[in-house]
Amino acid sequence: MKKILAVVSIALASFSLSLSFAQAANIKPGSACKKSGSTYTQSGIKYTCVSVNKKLTWKVLATTPSHSHTATPTPTASTPAATAPTASTVVAGGVLNTPDYAPSPPDGGSDDYRCFLLDPKFLSDTFLKAVTITPNNLEVSHHGILYKVDAANTAATKLVDSQSKEPGWSCFGDTGIPGATAFSPAAPSSWISFWAPGGDFKEYPANTGMKIKAGDQFILQSHFHLRSGAPQGASMKVALSLAPTGAKTSELKTLLIAAPIELACTSTEKGPLCTRDAALADLAKRTSKKASLQENTLLYICGKDPRNPVVSNTSECTSTLPSATAIYGVTGHMHQLGRTINVTYFNKATGASTTLSSRDLWDFDNQKTDWQSKPIQASQGDQIKVTCTYDVSLRSKLPEFRDLSPNYVVWGEGTRDEMCLAIINYTN
Repeated sequence: MKKILAVVSIALASFSLSLSFAQAANIKPGSACKKSGSTYTQSGIKYTCVSVNKKLTWKVLATTPSHSHTATPTPTASTPAATAPTASTVVAGGVLNTPDYAPSPPDGGSDDYRCFLLDPKFLSDTFLKAVTITPNNLEVSHHGILYKVDAANTAATKLVDSQSKEPGWSCFGDTGIPGATAFSPAAPSSWISFWAPGGDFKEYPANTGMKIKAGDQFILQSHFHLRSGAPQGASMKVALSLAPTGAKTSELKTLLIAAPIELACTSTEKGPLCTRDAALADLAKRTSKKASLQENTLLYICGKDPRNPVVSNTSECTSTLPSATAIYGVTGHMHQLGRTINVTYFNKATGASTTLSSRDLWDFDNQKTDWQSKPIQASQGDQIKVTCTYDVSLRSKLPEFRDLSPNYVVWGEGTRDEMCLAIINYTN
């Protein structure tokens, strides 16, 4: 009798287990589930059980990342039911890898900008809570910027990608897709996160995240700078963490404030590139024609006369906020000749100013984000100003410039060029 009961018990258990697997195998968004917070991965799609109108239903959490034309993903395991996400839990979202690429700068240059299309395959709107970009070859990796390309522009992006025999495509100046510009917030690709020396991990403030809609994809713009004797192959890894499903999350956005740069050669420097026109022509040759036009564009945006640029070791630009804005964090960016960078907020109503970020001694290897202890509530008409100072004499002291002819310096994508950039993370 005991043997019969044992056999019956095993059979019932097997039937119950088979039924559970059968039910799980047929789950779909909106179908009923039993335990809030439980998760299940089916056909590469990750589901979580959530309460909607007092009913437990399955909702798509994420897909197991897989590559598009060029991305090589690393799948992540399902979150165990025992560690169901809570309001403060960050949910794993997956890892995307760019293919291994051997940088090949244009003639006369040492810098290569390469963009790679990465598809997270999200099937529902998702908030990124944290992004980590990790290069595998620090000898040639200068920085990486992760952009979002909306679903409506992915076909055009894939077409650009398909036209190159090598992995990815050349993208000096911006993402290189139709309609893209470096500084326009309305461009078809928008800034999500970035890696630069000392600033690889970006975890966004509590209750905020970068919104990614179903069908959106990523473009990773990778800046490679070749150095003599350095290993040539390079790739980057993008790790995504997601805000928990159902959590109240404000959409974090990015504002770029860039200042034009007009740095003359020092009195002791001589060379064919010490004239502005020659330097701009050289910039176009070793990067792109589009990149060489950015300096004059910035002069115009920042209220200066592109027809009469003024040489100065100080660069600055002020941006007026078009709407009420909560400022959460600021990151400054320059290249090797930078000395100081400051980002300041001005309250129009009170006349008060607040320092958002300050580097009294610029360190290229420490480009961290300065998150505010409390978000600054700015009003329409308030302003943010970025100010950078430079020391061109550093060229004679840095090994980076040892074999380079001195040049008149403007805003540019190459390591021998300069930037003055404030990256503002905010919500509306």
